[in-house]
Amino acid sequence: MVVAGRLEAAIAGPRAVAGASGLLAAFNEGGALSPLDVHAATVIARLWAESDQTVMLAAALAVRGTRIGHVCIRLESQREAMVIEGQPPEVVEALPWPDPEEWAAAVSASRMVGDGRGEEPLVLDGDRLYLERYYRYEERVVNLIGARAAARRTVLAPETRTVLDGLLRPLPDDGPNLQHAAAVNALTGKLTVVAGGPGTGKTYTMARMLAALAETSASFPRVALCAPTGKAAARLGEVIDELAAEAESPIVRERLETLQTGTIHRLLGWAWGRGRFAHHERNRLPHDIIVVDEMSMVSLPLAAKLMAAVQSDATLVLVGDPYQLESIEAGTVLADIVGPATLSSDPGRRGPVPGAPAIAGCVVVLERVHRFEEQGPIADFADAVRDGDPDRAVELLDRGVDDLHWVKDRTEAGFRRLRARVAERRARLVEAASVPGSEEEALACLGEMGVLCANRDGPGSVEQWRGEIENALDERFPGLRYRGEWYPGRPLMITRNDYNLGLYNGDIGVVVRAGEGVRVMFDRGGVRSFPPGHLGDHTTVHALTIHKSQGSQFDEVIVSLPLESSRLLTRELLYTAVTRASKKVTVVGPESVIRLGVERSVQRASGLRSRLWG
Repeated sequence: MVVAGRLEAAIAGPRAVAGASGLLAAFNEGGALSPLDVHAATVIARLWAESDQTVMLAAALAVRGTRIGHVCIRLESQREAMVIEGQPPEVVEALPWPDPEEWAAAVSASRMVGDGRGEEPLVLDGDRLYLERYYRYEERVVNLIGARAAARRTVLAPETRTVLDGLLRPLPDDGPNLQHAAAVNALTGKLTVVAGGPGTGKTYTMARMLAALAETSASFPRVALCAPTGKAAARLGEVIDELAAEAESPIVRERLETLQTGTIHRLLGWAWGRGRFAHHERNRLPHDIIVVDEMSMVSLPLAAKLMAAVQSDATLVLVGDPYQLESIEAGTVLADIVGPATLSSDPGRRGPVPGAPAIAGCVVVLERVHRFEEQGPIADFADAVRDGDPDRAVELLDRGVDDLHWVKDRTEAGFRRLRARVAERRARLVEAASVPGSEEEALACLGEMGVLCANRDGPGSVEQWRGEIENALDERFPGLRYRGEWYPGRPLMITRNDYNLGLYNGDIGVVVRAGEGVRVMFDRGGVRSFPPGHLGDHTTVHALTIHKSQGSQFDEVIVSLPLESSRLLTRELLYTAVTRASKKVTVVGPESVIRLGVERSVQRASGLRSRLWG
């Protein structure tokens, strides 16, 4: 659409503010609006002959909202929203905010604000103000999810149920078998959402659902397995490969081995030259079942495009943890779809609760943890963070048990011991990687410990840890860093997908000695080796950001927090970091920062949850 194209051009325009005045200039000077926000709003207003400064301010705030992850904004709560997002309260209060009632009336009456049925660049739906494009995305997801949730379910064949019972692990008690419920949902409905924390068996359950189909189907359905990142897709593929290797039936093994995993972009056929996907509502995907893993990382625009490309009679399975870090782009799609869903003994069999919306019968929340010891300190601490309970979180840290440790101050002896222990682990990695033929030992060392940081720069950051570790290694192995970039024991992370090599953004490997030279080893369902010169973009990762750690797993995790809280530190960030560990967690940071991090939750404005759940 012409208006949308002009809006995109405005957003992508120059950084300088040209001719800003009135409210736009005041909010820009106050730090509430970026030059991008002001420029886009100015262009929109000029195209639609809108001169009201309050309407132009609303447009700029809507642009700002999508830029920082919101799908829409609520004018009456913009002050509070800015404070929650980290703007200083005194700065926000000093801004020349319009009178709320007059502002709402002006926006509602503006010629550039519509109800979604025309081509106006802004849409007002109740008290939610959208950029038109994002309203379309949300409306598309609401309609497609609603249609799938309301579709009639099929009856699960007794043979398939019997096979499924044998594939899924039995429970040690009489509680509801929610893994079974999720699998039945996926086998009988057009939409299934499997939500749960790390170690609850989300991917395990979906893999065994596919195995049951492989064993009982006369004709194996066309299945697409995808994830938002190449790394997550590769992990999903490893689960399927492991299940295929365990299969006793040659037919089941063969069918599972035919399944391919890839990114959502690759599934939809991203055309770089044309800037759009090959598959869409007019050229839909040919698959009968589409499983999307790590759905929490999928933005609203990508979710809308994917759902539009799925055939109406196909089955869509969304899998993920709604409490993990949100997508980089706008929206919290998985969290909004899961909504207030609670445990259900068998939603696939009994259907939704009377009076509940249709989506309620499609969502299964797994809570039983299988990865780390149930009700152990790590699981308890993760629950406290997830639930936003700072008192409980601090109480658990204060206990000082072996598998949940707390270092409050980087100047105390406990931190010096921790730093020495991290350096010793990295030294063991260098030693293992320096011996030809010890690739598996080096990779094992690599997975023992992960140093995860909230920030890239500053105290407790990735760069600070990297410097400290490399200095310690220089003392232990004089001149190590000066032997060239490719020294044995150097841990590195791929930062751009390479489909030819089968390496993806976020994959972690290690440089090892190989004869007279070196190679880089990755564990990708088996050891894979590459000459250094073949690798694309990468970086050294003695430590990595928590964002980059998504999808990774370590025996022990060091969670390194800044000395002072920042808007980047949220309970979702802490929860993601803690749940990367299977055996031990050490949190480094002052109590005040931990409390603020647990209390602060990502609050992205959206109408998706209320439109699905009422």
